[in-house]
Amino acid sequence: MGGVLNTAANVVIVSGYVLVPALWLPWLPLKKWVLVAGAVFFMTCAITHLGLAFHVDHDRGWMIVNHVIQAIAVMLFVTGFGAQLRAAHQQARVKGEDTS
Repeated sequence: MGGVLNTAANVVIVSGYVLVPALWLPWLPLKKWVLVAGAVFFMTCAITHLGLAFHVDHDRGWMIVNHVIQAIAVMLFVTGFGAQLRAAHQQARVKGEDTS
C-alpha cells in the first residue's frame, strides 16, 4: 500500500510542477530569462519526482545532470525574480506608493 501511495503522491506532485510553468509563470511580468529559468526549474523538479514515483536510481548519470540543471535553474530563477521584485518595490517607493 505504501508503494502505491508514494507513487500516486509523486505523480500528483509532478502534475503540480508541470502546471505551475504552464498556467502561472506566463502571468508574471518577469524578464524572459527569469521565466525560462523558472520553467526549467519546475520541469526538472517534475523529472525528479517522476523518478521517485517509479523508483529510478538517482545516482545514474542523466539524473545527476538533471539535478545540476535544476540547481542552476533555481538559483537563476530565485535571484532574477528577487532582483525584479526589489526593483519594482524601489520604483513604487520612488513614486510614493504604499509598499507595506
